[in-house]
Amino acid sequence: MENMLNEIEKGLEAGLYHLALGMTLCIPDICAALQSNNGETKKNKYVNWYDQYVGDKVRMSANDCYYFRCAFLHQGRTEHKDSQYRKIIFIEPTSTLTLHNNVLNDVLNIDIQIFCRVIIDAARNWYEEQKDTKNYKSNFEHSFKRHPEGMAPYIVGVPVYG
Repeated sequence: MENMLNEIEKGLEAGLYHLALGMTLCIPDICAALQSNNGETKKNKYVNWYDQYVGDKVRMSANDCYYFRCAFLHQGRTEHKDSQYRKIIFIEPTSTLTLHNNVLNDVLNIDIQIFCRVIIDAARNWYEEQKDTKNYKSNFEHSFKRHPEGMAPYIVGVPVYG
C-alpha cells in the first residue's frame, strides 16, 4: 500500500498529474476492497470509504468523486451525467496562485496536487486502522503490488508487479 502511495507522490513531484490523478481516484476502490469480506468493491463501498476517510476535506462529494472516477478512467472525460456539476476540472499547481474548491458557474475546480494529497493522507489513516484486521491481511495477500525480489516460481531476482 505504501509503495503505491509513494509512487503517486513521485508522480506529483514529477508533474505526471494525469497518472497521479488516475491512481488517486482508484484509492477508495482499492481500500474498500481490501477491507471487505469478499475482497471486492462496488459504488456504495467506494462512496462509504470516501465519506468516512475524506469527508468534506474537498468540495467534491463522494458520489461526485465516484462519477468523476468512472468518467475519467473509463471514458477519458471530465463530466458524468449523474454528477451535480457539469464538469470537474483539476488545476496544476503554480507558485503564484492556488485555485481549489471553487464552483465556477456549474463547474467544480480542484487543485490536483491538493486533491491527491488529501486522498493519500486519507489512505494512510485508513491503513493504520485496517492493517491488522483479518480482511485486510487476507485481501492484501491477493492484491496487485510490487514484489522487489520477484514472484517465485515464475520470476525471481528482479522486481515484479503482480
